[in-house]
Amino acid sequence: ASRTSRFTMSTLAGSSAFTARPALRSASARDARGRATSAPSRRSPSTVVCRADGNPFVEGWLDLSATVTGGGADLGISELAENLGSDVYMDINGWHLFLKDAKYHIPLARIVSNRIAADGNRFDEQAVLQILKDCPVKVGGGKSTVKLFDLMPNMCVQDFTKIVEDYVDDL
Repeated sequence: ASRTSRFTMSTLAGSSAFTARPALRSASARDARGRATSAPSRRSPSTVVCRADGNPFVEGWLDLSATVTGGGADLGISELAENLGSDVYMDINGWHLFLKDAKYHIPLARIVSNRIAADGNRFDEQAVLQILKDCPVKVGGGKSTVKLFDLMPNMCVQDFTKIVEDYVDDL
């Protein structure tokens, strides 16, 4: 069964991954002559309504519209964020909390990307390590703060620097 979904432009502009909500349907109303009219809808003028039946053309259009409206602003760092999120983790008492699951991968990728741009698109291992040493991680419901560098095993720190180095080489 197909569902009508509503995407507002503000939703599209906010992120490339957006959520669908059922569209508001206006109730039918009658004017003074008995003709059917539409009751005012609560939709904003920038609302896009479409049917997403798994149609790749519709989904491609939604991806394109998200990019055009600003949802693809992070396209340059998306691969870096993906690699950091899936390959680097914090080790907490034997539990591996990947950066993606902790929602640190995108902000960390932005910080790394900005630092590399400030350094003239050159890789500086000490600068990358300093980013990890400066990144606070709240634990215990915010009662304590630990640096990301201290939560990562040496192997993950090496993986982090290798991913950043590969990112710089691809620039």
